[in-house]
Amino acid sequence: MSKLHLIVEGEGDALALPVLVRKILSDHGLDHIQLTRPQISGDIRKVFKRLEDFMGYGLKNACPILWVLDCDDKIDDVAGCPVRHVANLRAAMVRQEIHQSQPVEFAFFTKEFESLFLAEQHALKDFYRLSSTLEMDAGAVLRRDAKGEISKLLGKDRGYKETIDQAKLAARLDLPTCRAVSRDYRHFEDAILRLCKLQ
Repeated sequence: MSKLHLIVEGEGDALALPVLVRKILSDHGLDHIQLTRPQISGDIRKVFKRLEDFMGYGLKNACPILWVLDCDDKIDDVAGCPVRHVANLRAAMVRQEIHQSQPVEFAFFTKEFESLFLAEQHALKDFYRLSSTLEMDAGAVLRRDAKGEISKLLGKDRGYKETIDQAKLAARLDLPTCRAVSRDYRHFEDAILRLCKLQ
């Protein structure tokens, strides 16, 4: 495999996730794999409505696809479940007879991608110059609105800005810590490695 196509939820993700994926690829000696320009799909509800369109566009890149989404939205008043979403997406692809000419992996962050920054902590403390001894609320990772939780840490003087801060934080993530503290991250990394045929 020489390239990988990313489909992501939003503008900040389109900037940050390529940074993190390249970091992971490099960590596994896969620097030769190129990333295409990320495709933005919107949230899970929009994905279900326009699955065929998104897949059709993604498959034009003629390479494996990694689709990364947040899992913080309710569908039919039911909280999101990554396992259920993946099963439903795969079933919808069969129902809609979407021909999969390339392998596709889905990776969900149970609340949102920024929850990884709250779990890993080092990137936040380094980038925002927070005290290394700062006690962060362990429950923040489990709550919706990780962006708001990060802004709370920063106080009134500075808020978290997704399209400015997200990629810089992703570049500072410590991968061994991510593996140790985040099951979502481990699934995400495993999905990349499966597409690269290393898992």
